[in-house]
Amino acid sequence: MSGFFATINRLKNIQRWGLKRNTFSENVKEHSFDVCVIAHLLCVIRNEFFGGEIDPGEVVLAALYHDAHESITGDLPTPIKRFNSHIHDSYKRVESIAANALINTLPSPLQDDMYNYVTESCAPEVKALVKAADTFSAYVKCAEEIQAGNKEFTDAMQDIENRLDLIDLPEVAYFRTHFLPAVHLTVDQLYAQKK
Repeated sequence: MSGFFATINRLKNIQRWGLKRNTFSENVKEHSFDVCVIAHLLCVIRNEFFGGEIDPGEVVLAALYHDAHESITGDLPTPIKRFNSHIHDSYKRVESIAANALINTLPSPLQDDMYNYVTESCAPEVKALVKAADTFSAYVKCAEEIQAGNKEFTDAMQDIENRLDLIDLPEVAYFRTHFLPAVHLTVDQLYAQKK
């Protein structure tokens, strides 16, 4: 009997943004879907417009499992991870232990197939796209909260914008220009008929 899926399925119980008052709750399972969609778009943008040759399937799988360890550890908010280098390094070790424990729940023949995704050991260009997508997902959450009048996310939004500014990938700039502006629109605004 393998507990792999049962453990991953518990991501729906792990709430994100635990240090903030949330207008809308967000669990890790929902977040993982958003990261998959954004990472896939970033990959396709790179391949279509910037000469990339990255396998979109690899990117989507890496994004799908990027927070799999949180099914064991829970979500440690970013301000705590960044509080000091000792906490950051210790938590990275905890994440690694949890990811390996999760891999060990799989039957042996499946472990090699899943290892790189669950332990975030994919190729650097895949990891970079997933990290960018993860950052965009956080941006979208902040935008939604601020749009709902929740100023609790103002500082987080500024921090995330600063992190996006530091990512030197053309597909990230393209996504910011062509996809992010619509995040603030309502469904009526997105699909308003031209008169």
